[in-house]
Amino acid sequence: MQPSQTLNATAISGQTFDYIVCGGGTSGCVIAAALATIPNVSVLLIEAGRDSGLTPDVLVPGKYVKQLHEDKEGLWELETIPQPQLNARKLVFLRGKQLGGSSAVNYMALARGPAADYDEWAKIVGDDGWKWRNILPLMKQLEDFDPNLPEYLAKFADPRPEDHGASGPLKIGFGDEMVPGIKTFVHACLETGIPLCPDINSGNPVGVGLAQFNDRNGERSYAANAFLRDSARVSLKNLTIVTNTECDRVHSRYGVVTGVDLYDRLNGAKVHVYCREQTVLCAGTFGSPRILMLSGLGPGDTLERLKIPVHVDLPGCGQNMLDHSIITCEYKVRNSIPAHNQLFLDPVSLAKAEERYAKDHTGPLAMFGSSGTLTFPRIQRLFESKEFSDLSAKERSFLMELTRPSAEIWLGLGPSVFQDNRPSESYMTHELLLQNNLSKGAVLIRSKNPRDQLIVNPNFMDHPFDRRIAIETVRMALKIARTKAYQGTIERMVHGPDIEFGTADLDAIRDEVMLDFIRKNLDQGYHSMSTCRMGKTSDPDAVVDSRFRVKGMKNLRVADLSVCPILTW
Repeated sequence: MQPSQTLNATAISGQTFDYIVCGGGTSGCVIAAALATIPNVSVLLIEAGRDSGLTPDVLVPGKYVKQLHEDKEGLWELETIPQPQLNARKLVFLRGKQLGGSSAVNYMALARGPAADYDEWAKIVGDDGWKWRNILPLMKQLEDFDPNLPEYLAKFADPRPEDHGASGPLKIGFGDEMVPGIKTFVHACLETGIPLCPDINSGNPVGVGLAQFNDRNGERSYAANAFLRDSARVSLKNLTIVTNTECDRVHSRYGVVTGVDLYDRLNGAKVHVYCREQTVLCAGTFGSPRILMLSGLGPGDTLERLKIPVHVDLPGCGQNMLDHSIITCEYKVRNSIPAHNQLFLDPVSLAKAEERYAKDHTGPLAMFGSSGTLTFPRIQRLFESKEFSDLSAKERSFLMELTRPSAEIWLGLGPSVFQDNRPSESYMTHELLLQNNLSKGAVLIRSKNPRDQLIVNPNFMDHPFDRRIAIETVRMALKIARTKAYQGTIERMVHGPDIEFGTADLDAIRDEVMLDFIRKNLDQGYHSMSTCRMGKTSDPDAVVDSRFRVKGMKNLRVADLSVCPILTW
């Protein structure tokens, strides 16, 4: 039997389904596949982008950077409004526009976050089901974890079997082929006083350790091929998948959702489908609040201004947006160290890598993007700062939790911002993800026309403590690069603050120097969440309850990162 083919919206016009899932990204694939195992129900999965399997490069780990630059058809590009704290720059948020969503275009690294985040989540929403001890078994069900490592790296990781699953659909491990420079980075972090973390996904990620990736045998393992692979589509006869179709709004009668308006992106047709049981929005941090607001479920004043009838006043819809943010420090290193940029700047090297990958899924295209190391440090200078002392007691207590990192710093081979078109030159990037940001942004609709672009305002670095996080994280990264471990490897800094890298007193660098670099270069962190925040019934900003049900509306749920009430990973 052949897998079921995806349809377009026109083909299902007027049909009725028991369950409708709007959004075929990570959560949409998981939920649709699970619902379709229920006997005697019909499930519709709606994806705005293309089907999986149409672009084989999605599966190639070493091409993830190339995808983000060139695969315009498979990406949403959402431009922000000018950011006041970033020299009025506009940023572009990239998200996957295809079955599998952003899991089809991301770095393939899996990070669960600290146990403390889930325990805090449970407290916020008033439901112990969200505590780490209750969430961990569900995480384990998702993964097929391979603990194998090259012998020379074995001392840097020691995952416990009880923390990982062994038979789930997602293939997780440390990487089939390890990128160079891992040992040097780990030793540099240890030299700065950062402890070794035997398993970053154990619930306590603090320290330096080896990253875990969702790939196996040189191929990306992601939502589409893990949960809706061809064999699954063959067996799930009651699942209908439509692609190139946007969900514009949900319809309700007497407070009960009855159906969904769809837009066929290929021919412009507008159709309606009906729902008997539940409609689940899985359109993500940007898409789910958009659908709710277009449906009259959102901030009453905003909807009234746009002449959208208010069905449920949800003041928090589209508000409270949280995200990590990213900045990089980059270095010229010895040319004998292989780097990602060299591969794509040299047609001969790329051709050889393509040939080898086609043969047995090994070589550079299987290595870059699917192995590596990172550190989650706790930065003492943050806790000694005036910005920290100015926080509320609750905020200080949250940040002082010993298993909650202050930052995330990755090793990357090749430049990120720095440009050099010579394939002979080798560079290294330390990518900094700023954690625990307190600034809150917003996602709003411009009008009642679903085709209008969203207004996206992450409001990066608006909170003074976020600026301190950025300064001290950059300082920590510079200290790592200045260790003895990196002597003989790093030749010079090519992208960083305006300092004398080799001789500057790193503790004495003025805030203004750091902030000048940060304001010019800080970018989005790819981890946006909280625009349909989960919370208690008494929480006026909550959009959904702890079981994903939209407040004030029956048979409607939101189940994606937009519901996260805490900036975990």
